[in-house]
Order: sequence, then structure tokens, then C-alpha cells
Amino acid sequence: MVRTFVKSSSSIHGMETVALDLLKLLKQKYDYKTLSKMTGLPISTLNRYIKDKTIPRSQNVKKLIEKVTSLINMDELIKEKVLINEDDVNIYELASNPSLLKLINFFIVNEFSGSKLTAIMPLDAHSVPLSAISAITIDRKILLLSERPLWDDDESIMLTYKIPGFIEKFRLWLPKNVVSSKDSVLMISSFINSDSLINSAVNLLQKRGASITGLFSIMAKEQLWKKITLPPGSRKKCLLFI
Repeated sequence: MVRTFVKSSSSIHGMETVALDLLKLLKQKYDYKTLSKMTGLPISTLNRYIKDKTIPRSQNVKKLIEKVTSLINMDELIKEKVLINEDDVNIYELASNPSLLKLINFFIVNEFSGSKLTAIMPLDAHSVPLSAISAITIDRKILLLSERPLWDDDESIMLTYKIPGFIEKFRLWLPKNVVSSKDSVLMISSFINSDSLINSAVNLLQKRGASITGLFSIMAKEQLWKKITLPPGSRKKCLLFI
């Protein structure tokens, strides 16, 4: 039976995890007294949440997340952790920060909640940690692309793509048996500076009969993002344009 990312018990639990992660992130910056004033929650309740002694009731999770995220300037947090120049972006510090990845994970969970989603595919090395957090939160499998052929030709599928500034083509491999027509896949990227990889990944998945749930990227070049077209019914979300 194909699981859908809707308001099932597993996804509710995922949202509770997201809410607690957001509170813990704020606690790194504010004391309990300040955080209590900001959220409207008693200090005793905050203490139990942050120390994992209890979790929010399911009917309160959405309100709590909306309240907490309204206190966070996501653009500023991302810009503090990345190095941006005219041609490229160094996202390493952000991609290796667990607290920020948990925060970014909220936007993934929030954006694609209600969508059919059976698998997550990271499109680059820096998006693997974020993809792992999302997959664990909502209990979905990860489709890991390999930069070298680890399987026989008849057991794998290959995608080819181009990167701006390079003449040669790049290749990635995926074993055939990990994706099928029963799958609906969310692609996750850390930074999109070319649509070639996106198009190749979509083609690869569709050849296996899989559906495309959508595309999430932490950052992207705005003009390029506008040109990316996904199959009907798919959604895309980017946190910061440059």
C-alpha cells in the first residue's frame, strides 16, 4: 500500500518533532523567560519540551510551529552561514549545521504535507544531511545517487548532466530496484545553478514510472528557478534566491 504524506499518525509525530527542534533552536539564542514571552508558553512547559520530557499535543502543534517560525528570519540565518560570490555559493557551513538543517526541514515538511511522498532524492552531496533529516522525520526512504558505477549496467540507471563552466558531462548512478511506479519522489538540492541536473533526474525517475512530488532547494539563482518546469501536479519551493 502506497503511503501518502497526510495527517497520519507518523506525519503528526513528524510535525511534533519539527516543533521541538524549532524551540530548541530558539533556546540557543534566548533564555527561558524571553522565550516564554515570545511564544506565550509557560516556562515550565518550555522546559519540558526542550528537555524532551514531553511533547506538544497534536492539536497544538500547528499553532506552535506557526508562532515559532514567525520569530525566525530565515533569509538572515542562511546568509550568515553561506559565502556568496558572482559565480557560486559555498554552503558547507550551513549544510553541516544540525540545528539549521532541522529548521530548514520544517519548511520541507510544511510545504509538502498532504502530498503523496514515498521517497526523497538528494541531488548533491550538501543536500544529503538535510534529506536524511527529512526522511527520518516523515519516515520515508532515501534514493542516494552515486558518483561512480557501483552496479552492473543491467542493474543500474544512469543520468547525465552539465554544469556551467565545464565542457565535460557529469554522471550519476542509481540502482534500478530502489525506485518503481509505486514511488512519488521529492528531490532536494542545496543550491541550484543549472537546470540540467533537475531535468535529468526527472527523466530518470519517470523512466522508472515514478511520480515527481516536487523540488526543494535551500538556494537557487532566481532567473534559473523561474525556468524550471516540473510535471503537472508537482510543486517546487526555494528558501533564498540570489
